[in-house]
Amino acid sequence: MKTIVTGGAGFIGSHLVDLLLDQGFSVTVIDNFSTGRPENLEHHKGQTNLNLIQADISVKSQDWVYTIQEADYVFHLAALADIVPSVKDPETYFNSNVVGTLNVLEAARANLKLKKLVYAASASCYGLPDKTP
Repeated sequence: MKTIVTGGAGFIGSHLVDLLLDQGFSVTVIDNFSTGRPENLEHHKGQTNLNLIQADISVKSQDWVYTIQEADYVFHLAALADIVPSVKDPETYFNSNVVGTLNVLEAARANLKLKKLVYAASASCYGLPDKTP
């Protein structure tokens, strides 16, 4: 089974990659390394069922779009998550999180054999609360 993990070099994404590889999936990681780290995947170096595409999902490119269009499963974890920097640089965060997600969804929509797309977000999507429970 061909599986895509966007943001697969991040903390959560790399652990998902570990699990998928352990379960025998063929995994392609799409990551631009803006927050993810190559070291998170270093222990898989040389594995034939792991492919890495260094790309920014906010920019459509044939490499990653075609890969999503051929996948059985897509796990979309790529995002910028820090709240304070998002206020200082909203355009970068909008492009990464909104345009990037739209691009992933559009690529997935063109995939007639896609079984499932899973989207995950961090608690950052809730903002800074005035009071917590």
